[in-house]
Amino acid sequence: MLVEAERLAAGLMVWHLLLALAAAGGVVVLLGRDTVTGGGRLAAIAVLVFAALASLGAAAGLRARRHVGRLLSVVVNYLLFLVCFVGLLQHNGVFTGLDALGETFTRGVPFLAVAVLAFVGTGFGDGEGLSATVRRMSRLVAVVAVVGLLLAVGLVPGLLTFVRRTATPVGLLLLVGIVIGAYLTWRAMQPDVARLVGTTEHQGRTITGLLFVSPNVLGFLAFFAGPLLFSLYVSFNAWDAFADPEWIGLGNYIEMLSLDVTTVTDGRATFPEGYQELGRVGSVAFGARDVLFWTSLLNILVFSLVAIPLSVIPALFLATALNSKVPGIRLFRAIYFVPSIAGVVAVALIWKQLYDATVGWINYLLVLATDVWNALPLLPEATAPQPQWLSDANIALFSLIIVFAWQYIGFNTVLYLAGLQGIDNSLHEAAMLDGANRWQRFRNVTIPGLKETTFFVVASTGILALQLFGESVVLFSRSTPVGAGPENSTLTPVVYLYEQGFRRFDQGYASAVAWVLFVLIFVFTFIQFQRQREQVGG
Repeated sequence: MLVEAERLAAGLMVWHLLLALAAAGGVVVLLGRDTVTGGGRLAAIAVLVFAALASLGAAAGLRARRHVGRLLSVVVNYLLFLVCFVGLLQHNGVFTGLDALGETFTRGVPFLAVAVLAFVGTGFGDGEGLSATVRRMSRLVAVVAVVGLLLAVGLVPGLLTFVRRTATPVGLLLLVGIVIGAYLTWRAMQPDVARLVGTTEHQGRTITGLLFVSPNVLGFLAFFAGPLLFSLYVSFNAWDAFADPEWIGLGNYIEMLSLDVTTVTDGRATFPEGYQELGRVGSVAFGARDVLFWTSLLNILVFSLVAIPLSVIPALFLATALNSKVPGIRLFRAIYFVPSIAGVVAVALIWKQLYDATVGWINYLLVLATDVWNALPLLPEATAPQPQWLSDANIALFSLIIVFAWQYIGFNTVLYLAGLQGIDNSLHEAAMLDGANRWQRFRNVTIPGLKETTFFVVASTGILALQLFGESVVLFSRSTPVGAGPENSTLTPVVYLYEQGFRRFDQGYASAVAWVLFVLIFVFTFIQFQRQREQVGG
């Protein structure tokens, strides 16, 4: 077995050297061609460079009989298997074929139901007498139903098409890559190779664990980290998502963040060319190149300063009230949590109807309350207020705050309930013995015991507030930009990002806005962590 393992190690060294040469050749080809440009070219070069370096590392490690060589060999061959497998599916049109399969799936639902029932029947009885006959018949019916399902949804012709496309040169090459990658991964995992390179039991379990978590890790890299880094690259370009990106460096950030301050003279403020007035504080005027971006930042700052306390403080008192053993209290807990599980669009549409200045329930209740007031004796007559909730720039942002707070109070209440039930009841009993009243127990026992919960509630609510989008777009769908509200009073960074990226198709500028928002959220979260650390240290 040791001789066989040594031969395998030698073969793997040659294999990885060939892979390194092939990857290096691919990098040279990409650098010499202009047919692949932009982010796709950079991503391909990065992948090939990684493959070349990892393969060289695997070859060197195997030659030195070190565990790192085996680890890199497993990683490279496993990734080769995955890349060829996904490439074969793409080459054979499987991903587009899933749409066609979805359109015909309803025809196979009866067969699927019969197959499920038959499968249940295979577990009937103990396998003797009548029960044995029932189980055999169930197996037969299940097989027939599965065949009928495949025929009904048209999967058999799809499989034949898959085989025919695999028989092409590209398909066969990808199939060979799948077989080689799978076999070498499996073979490198065997105990004889582990003994050859001195892999310890702990290191062996680590490799196995990495293989098990690899779907999640690769999914994270492909669908989160990869697009995130790509958006960072795009933010340094002028790009409309159709033509080739044009590198402009920090141009987008400079355009976005540029400010100018001047003194107001005779009621007028003069700014350099390209700047517009953003606002005034006394005799000082502020100008910006991108007024809408700074307006969105100011809006989200005001929104967060009001919406976060309104979503957190009432939730704390509500959780304290609900943290009792009163009959039916679970029903009230469920009622308060319902807004948190409702869809953002549905919630916003309901509130849009409530806010309607003509037929909305809120203004109607104000009229009704005024009528009751006027019907009472010895009270001055009042006129019913009719706020224009969605068309008045002075109150539009407050309307948005109400919707946000109403939607997330229930969720925060549940979090506080969990925190309250984690506080040792003996602390309250000791405070009662010391003569503390209810408010003193709440201030000196409950609030300190909820520090960790409050940190999480404030941080999560703040992140949601800074990412506000759906509510604005639905409530102010007729404004320009969409979601900006009257006079841009509800314009938020995410709404502005959407306007730049998906309506004006300025993907570079939209990516720059996204990264500025990321920095803003990171700073907010970092401050919360620092405060939490100081409180714990204190």
